[in-house]
Amino acid sequence: MSDNSNNKEPKSGDPISDKAEELINKGKKLADKAEDFINETANQVKESDAFVQASGFFGKVSDFLEQKSEELHSGEMGAKFETFKGKTEDQVTDIIKKVKVAGIKIGDVVDEQIEALKGNKEKSGNQNGGGI
Repeated sequence: MSDNSNNKEPKSGDPISDKAEELINKGKKLADKAEDFINETANQVKESDAFVQASGFFGKVSDFLEQKSEELHSGEMGAKFETFKGKTEDQVTDIIKKVKVAGIKIGDVVDEQIEALKGNKEKSGNQNGGGI
């Protein structure tokens, strides 16, 4: 612990410089302790079952992605995309037709309501403030 004795004795005679040097030394020690803690924790994590399982999972994911990449480059995916595209286009066309029909029905209901409201206003005897 010669560092502690060195930190307590003023070196330059300037208390601010001595304090700054003492704080810097404490910061270095703290950084060293933090590094040791991180290394110990990393080693514990690497040895844990969860890490082993996660590593295996990422290996499987990597294999899956590699397989799909090979399919994409071999042309298999192109055919799958074309099939998917055709099915999707058919579904979108059906949805658009249904939306158009629903829009027409909604428009008809709105038109009927507007006409009904116009008819109610014309029948009221309150025109020009007469019923107020």
